[in-house]
Amino acid sequence: MKFSKCKKLLAVTSMVALVGSVTAFADTYINENFVDGYGKYMLDVNSSSGMRSCDACAWGSKEYDYNVKLITVYSDGQEVIRETGFTAGSARITSSYEWAEDYQAFMAVRDGIEIRDKVWVSGS
Repeated sequence: MKFSKCKKLLAVTSMVALVGSVTAFADTYINENFVDGYGKYMLDVNSSSGMRSCDACAWGSKEYDYNVKLITVYSDGQEVIRETGFTAGSARITSSYEWAEDYQAFMAVRDGIEIRDKVWVSGS
C-alpha cells in the first residue's frame, strides 16, 4: 500500500515539474487608429504550448488603400516576409499556430498615391 502512494506521489511530482518547465509567452493585442481618421490597424498574436498564431490587418474606408507586411521570425533565426500590397478598404495576413518566436508588422494607409500614415508593431 505504501509503495502505491509513493508511485502516485512520484508521478504527480514529475507532472508538476514538467508543467512548471514549460515556457510561458505573453499574448500581444494591439488595436489602434491611423492618424486623422484614415482607419485602424491591429496585430493579434496568441501563444499556446510554445507555438504562436498571428493576425495582422489594416482597414477602414474603401476610399483608402491599406498595406500589411508581416515578418515572421522563427526559432532557428529564419525570417519569412509576406506582404499584401496596397488594396482598397482592407488588407490582412494571418498565420495559424507555428513555431514562431516573433512577429513584426508594417501597416500603412494611402490616399491616392500619398501615404497618410504608417506604423511598425511587433508581438510575441
